Amino acid sequence: MSNAAMLSCKLALFRRCVRAVLLSVAVQFLLLAIFLLFVNFELWHPLQWVAGTLRLVCSFYTWFASIPLIGAVVLYGITLSQQHLAERRYCSTRYRWMLNNGPRKLLFLGAHLLVGYLTAWLYTGYLHSDYRHLLYRCYGRDCLSSYHVYLLGMGIAAGCYYFVSVHLHYEVTIDYPIVEQSSPKKLRELLFATLKTAPINSLLPTLSYSLIFALLGSFARQRFSHLLGVDADDRLVSILDVASNVRCLFYAWLLSSQILSNMHLMKRFYAMLLSEELPLIVSRNRLASDKQPEVTVVTGLGLFNIYVVQCLAAHFLYAASKRKDSPVRREIFQLTEPGNRPANWRELCDQCVSIVGNFTDELSDSMRQISVIKGSEQHLTTAHSDINAALLAEKVLLRQYNQLYGIRSAVAPSSETSPEPRHQQWNAKPQDGIRHVPSWCERLSTQLEESLQRVLRRIPGIVYLFGESEGAKTLFLVEHSLPIVWVTQALAHICVASLKEDRYGVVQDDLPTIIKALHRLKCELDKLSSSNTSNLKAATVSFNYLRCAVRRSLYNVCNSFYDYLEDIMTPGEELRQLQSFVHHG
Repeated sequence: MSNAAMLSCKLALFRRCVRAVLLSVAVQFLLLAIFLLFVNFELWHPLQWVAGTLRLVCSFYTWFASIPLIGAVVLYGITLSQQHLAERRYCSTRYRWMLNNGPRKLLFLGAHLLVGYLTAWLYTGYLHSDYRHLLYRCYGRDCLSSYHVYLLGMGIAAGCYYFVSVHLHYEVTIDYPIVEQSSPKKLRELLFATLKTAPINSLLPTLSYSLIFALLGSFARQRFSHLLGVDADDRLVSILDVASNVRCLFYAWLLSSQILSNMHLMKRFYAMLLSEELPLIVSRNRLASDKQPEVTVVTGLGLFNIYVVQCLAAHFLYAASKRKDSPVRREIFQLTEPGNRPANWRELCDQCVSIVGNFTDELSDSMRQISVIKGSEQHLTTAHSDINAALLAEKVLLRQYNQLYGIRSAVAPSSETSPEPRHQQWNAKPQDGIRHVPSWCERLSTQLEESLQRVLRRIPGIVYLFGESEGAKTLFLVEHSLPIVWVTQALAHICVASLKEDRYGVVQDDLPTIIKALHRLKCELDKLSSSNTSNLKAATVSFNYLRCAVRRSLYNVCNSFYDYLEDIMTPGEELRQLQSFVHHG
């Protein structure tokens, strides 16, 4: 893949991230206007109430005071872009996860705290004078305002709460729309849904922070006032004082609601804009200029280090393959010049089959570490070993019978039945010239290794940081299997449509390869489904989505070509399984 195509994809995503940042900046003034409408509510003078709110929003002070918050929003947008565009790497242990994601997560946490603090600092400037200033004159001396400290802490706590609940243990995800809608309609629905649910979602962090502040607020105020060289007032010193101050609780709840709405909207703006389709093509135009490189579907599917682009390419192929009279399918089936070869289909098929095959190999390798599946394989191995042991015992009895009744063996006795002492067997030099270690040394080394492992596991934190949990790699693959879901279904739709639209038969030669790849993946998923591992339950939705998509794709292909399955596939167990799958599902 050319660097120009990769750069073109990154520039397209960068432009969408800039649009998301601009939308996030614009929504700050919308949320500020809603906050001022609640704070300056006047029932008997509605026109004056609305006009005064708009005057405050459009004033020079508001625009000047919003500069720090806008800068924090831009920083938040940059860190959120890094979360979306970073390569999805598997970290086998928590230590590796901390090395790869720790600095980025810490920067993201700092952006949350900064946005929360600056939002609270800006909004408190429009409140009553008791809540507006950090310091005020009290008995002729400067005192620290407990109300202002309480609201600033509420902003920091709201940002921390959103980070811990949404971004700490989870990677940012993009929900790709099932039904395409216009951008204004999606934006309107997003704003209404967020403003409707945010007041309810902010109740828990507000009450939790109020309780913590009532218990530990006095200690924090004393430290803060000693640092500033001022006195601390005697407000909000107990749980009763915090609970009885309805206005302070209302401001804290409103501020928490605004901050959570702000961060949720910024997150959804990125998801909405990054899920838009990329301008992909099937075949590259030979006359296209290098200044504006065209990105093909095959190129997008091969961008494994940019997960968003790979998902968009797979979704583009899936959406185009299931449309009626799709021009993309016609372009896939056509022959290209020079040579009249199916170059479009050949590149696409090789890329898709390679992606499915690599995913199946990684899934199969990761499943070998799961104890349930490993136990079933060991059971089969034990059964085979029992059969071999029975055959060996039968041979020994037969040889003893022949020796007793004077029938000589045609071959020399093996070492298994040799009556030599054990020390002679150890001193005897084997045929390969290598003296093997006796079994007691192996047992001793194994016991020492197991003892060392038990000692290390008893040290607190060793297993937690450096131990790989069972089924972690499988869980990672299942959670990031969205391109596989769309690629398998796209291949199935293209194969089914080739019965009527493929005039040159470009798909026929690759049908056995496609069916085998889908069937192999389906068998691995069925094996994983029967394991019932605890880690897999955390990704039940993703696993069911993947398994149903693969089964549906394989069924559509086999059902459409059922009359030709015996000609496509070689006779054997795989053909019988496919025929049974079509009949019984």
